[in-house]
Amino acid sequence: MIKAEYAFDLPVPPEDAFARLSDPVRDPEWQSACVHTRLLNGQPRPGCQYEITFQLIGKRMSFTVEIDEFAPGRLSKFHTLEGPFHYIGTYAYTEHADGTTGVHWTFEVEPGDYFGIMPKPLLRKVLVNQVKKDSGKLADQLTRTTQPPS
Repeated sequence: MIKAEYAFDLPVPPEDAFARLSDPVRDPEWQSACVHTRLLNGQPRPGCQYEITFQLIGKRMSFTVEIDEFAPGRLSKFHTLEGPFHYIGTYAYTEHADGTTGVHWTFEVEPGDYFGIMPKPLLRKVLVNQVKKDSGKLADQLTRTTQPPS
């Protein structure tokens, strides 16, 4: 099992950060590896299932995922039901004194031999670097949409 984690800040209140990060339909807007998502049984909530497809490390991967926890502005958690390997992801949200949000991302994955001989520490580094890049992109998007026009 590989556990990857990363903490980042977003320039919006926790409820707004949650709305962006915890709605799978919005994943392609900010996750560069996310190719497609589709809700399968209604709006995001505990028990909601969705399909998601990624293109990462030269591989196209499709999963069916279920949302486990969905506490607006506080916590979202999900896990795979079907796919080439199993993973569990979590976003925990903390409000900063200035009203912005700290996000703690964790990702536990058991890739088996899906990525061949790639060492697990290297895969962890690839995952964290992807989240660093994508969370920076999201922070930039949110900064542009929350700044008043000049």
